[in-house]
Amino acid sequence: MRTDEFAERYLSGLELWGDDFGPAQIEEWFADEREAYANLGAASSDSEAYGYSGFNRQYGFRYLPDRRFRRALGVGSAFGGEFLPVLDRIDDITILEPSAHLRSAALRSTPVRYEDPVPSGDMPFDDRSFDLVLCFGVLHHIPNVSKVVREIGRVTAPGGWVLLCEPVVSMGDWRSADRPGLTRRERGIPRHLLERAVGDAGLSIRSSLFCAATPTSRIGRLLRCNMYANRIGAVVDRALALATAWNYRYHPTSAWQKLRPSSVFIVAQRPR
Repeated sequence: MRTDEFAERYLSGLELWGDDFGPAQIEEWFADEREAYANLGAASSDSEAYGYSGFNRQYGFRYLPDRRFRRALGVGSAFGGEFLPVLDRIDDITILEPSAHLRSAALRSTPVRYEDPVPSGDMPFDDRSFDLVLCFGVLHHIPNVSKVVREIGRVTAPGGWVLLCEPVVSMGDWRSADRPGLTRRERGIPRHLLERAVGDAGLSIRSSLFCAATPTSRIGRLLRCNMYANRIGAVVDRALALATAWNYRYHPTSAWQKLRPSSVFIVAQRPR
């Protein structure tokens, strides 16, 4: 593909690279990414050390109703730390996780059952199986995003809730090997395409908010703290995301254009 055609179709955010790949290309991508995040030295095996609880509360969990969730699914949830803020309201947790190294036996006293995903994106669950589905920072690691989001919609019970958070910027030119700290295949998902996929999956979006503003992480480095671990840091991030939302673009070409929110957090529900 010509460089100008690639830029026009994919770096522009008009189309999502990988979403129309065939089975062989998907298999190759899946093999590259299966342990790629773990090989970056991903997270501590201690789920209590999960560093985004304040962030997830601010943008997601506070929108959930005050109810119990009989069955919950984590898509690529690794050790499961993202469930901790609502763990006392969940009866059963299943995690769909490709890595053999990012798994734990239980979350506090709640057992965790793991299933292996397959490259096609088909999930090994019955329709309408889960009351709550979490998918945080996972979809941008896979090619066939639309298919996996449709599967999320399929396995969500009527009245069930889905929380998604994904980068909506390109994360650089993914054809380049020079992207320190990133896996070979990951690329962000343009916001309008992510929201379209959620709607096409039969889910109603209740909230879709810009988040993870680039100044937030810089402030965290200056203060030597994790801005996403507590409510105060998350509120600061929300203010910065609002302030820089006007500058959002999928693939920036200058340092100034990188001053923007980098992710979107979606709260959606399957209609009854």
